[in-house]
Amino acid sequence: MRTHPKYHFARQLPRQAKVLDIGCWNFSFAKQCNGIGITEFMHFGVDIQQPAEAIPPDYSFAVTDVNQSPLPFPDQSFDAVVSGHVIEHLTQPLRMMDEIFRVLKVGGMLYLECPSDRSLHLPSMPFKHHECRSLNFYDDPTHVGRPYSPQSLFRLFKMYDAEVVEAKYLVSGAVRFRFPYLLLRSLLFRDAALLEHAVWWTFGFCSYGIARKTQSVQRQYVLSN
Repeated sequence: MRTHPKYHFARQLPRQAKVLDIGCWNFSFAKQCNGIGITEFMHFGVDIQQPAEAIPPDYSFAVTDVNQSPLPFPDQSFDAVVSGHVIEHLTQPLRMMDEIFRVLKVGGMLYLECPSDRSLHLPSMPFKHHECRSLNFYDDPTHVGRPYSPQSLFRLFKMYDAEVVEAKYLVSGAVRFRFPYLLLRSLLFRDAALLEHAVWWTFGFCSYGIARKTQSVQRQYVLSN
């Protein structure tokens, strides 16, 4: 993978798109957009608590617990919604998904990323626990939900009759090619960040999905072929 799919996602959006980042924390999506020269989006964000760093100029932020509360926005408010590594922290993930598809405009896009089913089978982080990095799904004690395979993301989107654009493991051919070197270096130098990076992108620690809202519908539990 030459570029992160989130960048490709951002480039598909209208030039002055209204974008909601659920779990924005350090405003990473806005920073990523700025880093690739996309500066015209209107950025909104919600998180469970006030971020430690200052809210950027022209950024609209609201403290919201998506596990218990609705998103503080009207129906069909956004051209796009981004949610990275949030759904696995929720005991009621479908509540958040209902809200995402409520606030998305018809034709609006969703990017969802989270730990994959493969994260259950990887070893735990062996050192530098104080850095709070993860190799295994259960390394993070705030993971109260479940991991998602690309198939489960696909079916989750189809429960809302969305058009599924992509549903894949997040992997990199370049990192896979260099994995023996990266693994050896990370173990020799006890570099937890490098070890996490190498393992995640080699084995597909994360799944991601991109979907387009086609219409306003009630969630369907039973899907037909």
